[in-house]
Amino acid sequence: MTRLLYGRPLAEQVNADSARRAALLRERGVTPALAVVSAPGGAAAATYLGRLQRAGTALGVDVREVPLGRDADAGAIGAALDGLGADERTSGVLLLSPLPTGVDLVAVAHRIPHHKDVEGMHPLNVGFLAGGRPRFVPPTAEAVIALLHHYQVPIRGASVTVVGRSAVFGRPLASLLLLEHATVTVAHSQTPDLAAHTKAADIVAIGIGRAGALRGDMLADGAIVVDAGINVTPDGILGDVDATSLHGIAAGYTPVPGGLGAVTTALLLRNVVATAEQLGSG
Repeated sequence: MTRLLYGRPLAEQVNADSARRAALLRERGVTPALAVVSAPGGAAAATYLGRLQRAGTALGVDVREVPLGRDADAGAIGAALDGLGADERTSGVLLLSPLPTGVDLVAVAHRIPHHKDVEGMHPLNVGFLAGGRPRFVPPTAEAVIALLHHYQVPIRGASVTVVGRSAVFGRPLASLLLLEHATVTVAHSQTPDLAAHTKAADIVAIGIGRAGALRGDMLADGAIVVDAGINVTPDGILGDVDATSLHGIAAGYTPVPGGLGAVTTALLLRNVVATAEQLGSG
């Protein structure tokens, strides 16, 4: 039987702790605050921002958007990030993708204030994770590990295929899995035979932004599937997995919606609270 690995129970645990800690901060006159720097983007980005704002309100975390124009260049983005780094009222900074046309993340990531980098995008934090000493970790990647632990899915010694190599998902997830002593394969758009790698895996985690990219016939019997995809379609929000094809093959999978997203949001806001605690004690 294939079971659904819902994210809500774990997210509620994380949120309860964050709400308690945020309340203690407010008693000291400190309000955890997340600044989301964004350009006019796609529906997926808008969905994520809305989810952050709703969850932040429930936890007592101020989530505000810092909008950029469509024509903002790397210099303008960097200046906005610098200003937020110096702003004592801001405890967390998130640079939301997609960025304006012609601006590459590499060109601006070093301007994210590393001590408020709740998504782990600054090169310093990327280096800490790659070196096995994680500090700030991209929440989507961390959510995969947290959900697997929550459902007691063995990671140590498991064969894991990560489909996707983005800076917010595939690359950091591979590093986290190695720290968990998994054997890791990273597949991507240039992998010639994706199914050969996914069929050999005990666990498959995918986040490439293409609905239906992973099907049941690409899996080993009893595999666990974690779907990090968010695809806004006329039929609603879909993941990267063809969920109906998994039944009777996968031992379990995270549904979309209802799976990884809530945990990702909870972990990001937890980072904002933790950063507010650190800044408030300085």
